[in-house]
Amino acid sequence: MHFKQTLEKWVMGTTLALLFTHAPAVADAPAAPCPPKGQQQYFSGQEKWKKVYSQPGKCSAHFPRNPEYIQQRMQISGDEQEMHYHVYVADEDRQAVYMVLIAAYPGQVDDESAVKNLEHFLNVLLSQSPKNKLVSANLVQVQGYPAMDFFIRNDNVYFRGRAIQANNTLYLLAMECESPNYQEPHFVFFIETFELHN
Repeated sequence: MHFKQTLEKWVMGTTLALLFTHAPAVADAPAAPCPPKGQQQYFSGQEKWKKVYSQPGKCSAHFPRNPEYIQQRMQISGDEQEMHYHVYVADEDRQAVYMVLIAAYPGQVDDESAVKNLEHFLNVLLSQSPKNKLVSANLVQVQGYPAMDFFIRNDNVYFRGRAIQANNTLYLLAMECESPNYQEPHFVFFIETFELHN
């Protein structure tokens, strides 16, 4: 797995998806259990993962090691406004890559638009390759905000994640690996220990 190529692919793909995400919503997201706040044991060695706080994103996440950080501003086409995004990426023994992407839209995204934005975001991610196959997608709520859990497969590569629309900020938590390297407890730990801080 080529770490730098994966990073560039994710940033480009998700940035394209973010630029095309604007539409009214059609349904409310059902409630899902809140992430556990205790010291639940997901797998042996989880205590070695690094808890990282994002001041601009007002959130925290656990990574297998200290992540690389990218900050970017992008002009929205046909508009003078900018979209700001922050990306944190770390690999786990060069076998899986974990990413948190935080993108702040100009203006506000109301609750009615949030679910439609998530659905459109997923559709744009899927369209990045003709080999992308959607295995599952479920609308949930995370800390009171609409979110979508998804699983995309491209041949023997898994791309699993959760997108959260919190007001005008989209949070993408994602993991990519080849299927033999997939470790469900590691992915669940990554997703469920993510927290938004007000």
